[in-house]
Amino acid sequence: MSRLTEPVGLLEATPLKVAAHNARRLGSSVLITNDVGEHAFLTEADYARYLGGRIENGDILATGADKAKGLLQKDFIRDQLDFAHLSDRTVPRHLLDWKGPNVHTVVVTLRCNFKCLYCHASVVGVEQTDKDMTVETARQVVDLIFSSPSPFLMIEFQGGEPLLNWPVVKFIVQYAKEKNKHRKRALHFGLISNFSLLDDEKIDFLIKSGVSFCTSLDGPKELHDKNRIYLGGNSHESVLAGLRKVVSRKAAGEKVDTPNAICTITRHSLGRAPEIVDQLVSLGLERIQFGPLDPIGFAKKSWDTIGYTSAEFVTFYSDALDYIIALNKKGVKAYEKMALIFMVRILEGGHWRFPNADGVARLAYNHDGSIYTCEEGRLLANEGDEFFKIGHSSSSSFTDLLDHPTVRASLLASSSNAQPMCFQCAYNPFCSVLPVYNQATQDSVFGRMPDNGWCEKMMGLFDVVFTKLQDPEARKILESWLEYKSR
Repeated sequence: MSRLTEPVGLLEATPLKVAAHNARRLGSSVLITNDVGEHAFLTEADYARYLGGRIENGDILATGADKAKGLLQKDFIRDQLDFAHLSDRTVPRHLLDWKGPNVHTVVVTLRCNFKCLYCHASVVGVEQTDKDMTVETARQVVDLIFSSPSPFLMIEFQGGEPLLNWPVVKFIVQYAKEKNKHRKRALHFGLISNFSLLDDEKIDFLIKSGVSFCTSLDGPKELHDKNRIYLGGNSHESVLAGLRKVVSRKAAGEKVDTPNAICTITRHSLGRAPEIVDQLVSLGLERIQFGPLDPIGFAKKSWDTIGYTSAEFVTFYSDALDYIIALNKKGVKAYEKMALIFMVRILEGGHWRFPNADGVARLAYNHDGSIYTCEEGRLLANEGDEFFKIGHSSSSSFTDLLDHPTVRASLLASSSNAQPMCFQCAYNPFCSVLPVYNQATQDSVFGRMPDNGWCEKMMGLFDVVFTKLQDPEARKILESWLEYKSR
């Protein structure tokens, strides 16, 4: 009955006792998981007893940090499964409560005044205004977004540098808010910007309109400026100036979310986790978010200079997580975004921010009105592969988009249960398959997991997090981060 990520023993299972599960050895413990995302840590001896059927109900409790629930309550005993519990956990995990795409990435321009070493966006120069979204296209995009039945709509501005097309950013915010007076959705806006053009006038409008701020900050000045080259000034100084403006407005009592800063990890970042974290924390930022580099777009062309192996990123992440947890022990309020997403999936059985429900949970709109299953699919189209293009704002209906063969193929390809190697993995309930990554790196939306870089990276990251969950003190800190999930 057990499906092992790696062999842990050759004992014969007893069907009436052992429920279907996957297992993975982590140090001296064995992690077991089931299809609805419950997990437990067992000693080698207890796992052998479990497989051999030499147990009584509730006899074996999860060892280490998680002793609150035994194998019976977690549905690891086949002849005493709680089907109501299994049903409750299955609904969100398989998107059975789906209400429509809620994350909508709008690229208002391909122009940018930066030339970052790892840029995925295939940007153009600031003078090339034909790559700006027009007001008419913006109107079509917003109308299409509101055709989604989702009660929550997130419109996220990206580029290029979206502030280079400020009139259309303003128009979309104003038009969507006016439209929402009658549609009454939970409407939110997010701006992803390099902040170089963020003046007081723009901040006034964005804060008044309830737009959240996100930027890129790759660490201390020398590292940030090496990664992110500002064609019109000093990159590090400009982003810090923008961050401080927004933070000061929040400190003054204005209603605005604390800005977020994404740190993209390049080869230059390796071995520098503590100083990168210190830079972010020193600015009063509680969310620490690391963006792993993928060999897509310009980053692929520069991979020999800025790239790294999946194992090297996992080592960086492990060091960074150790450091953030150590800061928490000292009373510093900070959390790591990827670990928080993992905690939602592992501890609550949630599907917060699925990165792989392309065309179903999220959509992306290019400057010309072309529609893609996701932002990464749009970026791939800029390289000449338009597989993930599913329509246009001027002619496609919401039903057209959902019925597109690419959406169907992506949804099937993103299901880990459709992947033989993933199906047998202990991390299957919490992980995700990325069709765009597979297409870009392995010429197939389904990919090949045995030599898939994303799979290797995710396995390593889950090893890191589940190892932390066996430490009672670290587990308590990770559990406390769940309070940030609504931010």
